[in-house]
Amino acid sequence: MISPFDREKKVHYSLLTFIKKNPKGLTTTDIARATKISRKTLEKHLQILTFENEIYMKQFGPTRVYYPNHRLHYLDFEKFVHKNRTIWFDILENEFGKYLVIQEKRKNNDEWETKGSILIPAEGMNDFIKTLYKIKNSKRLKEFVK
Repeated sequence: MISPFDREKKVHYSLLTFIKKNPKGLTTTDIARATKISRKTLEKHLQILTFENEIYMKQFGPTRVYYPNHRLHYLDFEKFVHKNRTIWFDILENEFGKYLVIQEKRKNNDEWETKGSILIPAEGMNDFIKTLYKIKNSKRLKEFVK
């Protein structure tokens, strides 16, 4: 019998593989019909894959269309390791511009799992860094980090 964790992982990768084979995009309904994945499970995994930047979504009125994210070009990266967590700072470019993607990833067996991410447009980078610096020097944070 397969564990719930392994079942989730299997659904996740089979969904990603299916979407990658359909570069012209698929609606949620198309994916549900073809994969037989329940709507609730499907929406959860589509959201996770979008957070992981493996796919992207365009909305046309009420219709969402999902595409494989083959148009991302990774330009550079850095990483920060703290205890069992690794924070990746990826600089990437797509047709909409250049971005910094900050993702927390944890290694589970031999695979990386994304636990969360934020996307910062390159033109907003200076303001983002100023805000981080302001937070770093705040009295409240200094009380927590003694």
